[in-house]
Amino acid sequence: MKRRHLGTLLLAAAAKPDRAAAQGAGRPLRIQVGYASGSFDATGRIVADGLRERLGVNAVVENRTGAGGAIASDYVAKAPADGSVILIGGAGTHGVTPAVRKTLPFDAARDFTAIARVAEFPNAMVVSAAMPVRTVQDFVAWARRSGGFNFGSSGTGTSIHLTGELFRLRTGLEMTHVPYRGSPAAVLDLQAGRIAVIFDNLPNVFGGIQAGTLRALAVTSAERVPTLPEVPTMAEAGMADFVVSSWVGVYGPARMEAATVRQLSDAVVDTVRTEPGRTRIANLGGTPSPAGPAEFDAMWRADMRRWAEVVRAAGIEVDD
Repeated sequence: MKRRHLGTLLLAAAAKPDRAAAQGAGRPLRIQVGYASGSFDATGRIVADGLRERLGVNAVVENRTGAGGAIASDYVAKAPADGSVILIGGAGTHGVTPAVRKTLPFDAARDFTAIARVAEFPNAMVVSAAMPVRTVQDFVAWARRSGGFNFGSSGTGTSIHLTGELFRLRTGLEMTHVPYRGSPAAVLDLQAGRIAVIFDNLPNVFGGIQAGTLRALAVTSAERVPTLPEVPTMAEAGMADFVVSSWVGVYGPARMEAATVRQLSDAVVDTVRTEPGRTRIANLGGTPSPAGPAEFDAMWRADMRRWAEVVRAAGIEVDD
């Protein structure tokens, strides 16, 4: 029944002249990702595999990079609302980007349908292994003695940048933000000692932590991460009210039919709940956190409001 229903939707979309160019009979279900690599891209491929298996559709991942994920988001916001084009979005695209960019070509709160949450990827507070600190409190003491330091991120206005700004607000330390064009460049400068710390998504620094070139002082999740059980949470490290999760989920355009949303959501949630799905997410450094449309929608909107507050408090401005 599920396969027949989705196939009917796609064929019906193809039969309509205004949608035929976007989704013809036999064309794939297109999953848009705003980044070339990392947790969004990897999650998109897990979702694609799950939809192929459960719905019998040819699901493909298309990377539309740039503008902090806004290019892919805009594409989906303007796509037909028939379930043929969906988005892998998250804390960056639907929490941080709307907070820091004032002239987006779409309205994040209005132009999307929340389909399903997939996973959470905590940020990690990471320093070079050569740095003489082993805890968050060690780092704070070092910073106060130093009088100030640089912290890096994958770009101004990203969730990684805002996590660092949240640390500055909580500690009152003198911190200078150094934006890079992506996490790899920031990690290289961290290892070289040109910046003191980054608050990066765990998948981006997990290899360096395992290799011993980087040291994780804490993770920003509410609980410890199974792949790094010895690393404390920020709360355990003495930083109260510092839970930051780079969650990832699936969106569609606004005004999708409830039956289509439910069908896609059920397939995604079921994918994440299986042992292979959980294992693949864990191998990325994430925690499976499947949730249906209502729960995902409420969580996402609350997170968007929280980042808007951080942006105002930190006085962050991003040139659109």
